[in-house]
Amino acid sequence: MEALGIQPANLIFQIIAFLILIWALNKYALAPVVRMLDARAERIRESMQAADKIERDLAETQRRNQAILDEARREAQAIVARSREAGEELLARAREEATAQRQRELERARQQIRAETEQAKEELRREVADLAIMAASRIVRKELDPATHLQLINQTLAEAAGADGRAAQ
Repeated sequence: MEALGIQPANLIFQIIAFLILIWALNKYALAPVVRMLDARAERIRESMQAADKIERDLAETQRRNQAILDEARREAQAIVARSREAGEELLARAREEATAQRQRELERARQQIRAETEQAKEELRREVADLAIMAASRIVRKELDPATHLQLINQTLAEAAGADGRAAQ
């Protein structure tokens, strides 16, 4: 080997130096770099798992939010429907109350008209009776006392009412 220019002592020394260099590089350079790369790979794996978990949580949150929004929309529609029904019911009640009030006012007006008509008839009867008595007293030339006057009026009115009743039949 010496003919080739290789000296065995130097070769052994170089092999030992190369092995020591490999061992030192492995121990002090390669092992820390591998540990660092392994740690980084683990952190990346954990980050990816966390990102997947966050993505799943986000999808779940969006699903829940959508369900909540759907429920809120249904409730809002129900509230609007109930409000509309309540408004229509209130309007119907107001109409009924207005109709009832109008009927009461109409009945009250009718009663007042009847009362005024009866009062007018009564006044007319008294005036007719007074005129009849005045005419009769002028004819007879005798003034009646108030008690006889009242009795005569009542009797005349009763006879007139009886004649009206028979005429109406």
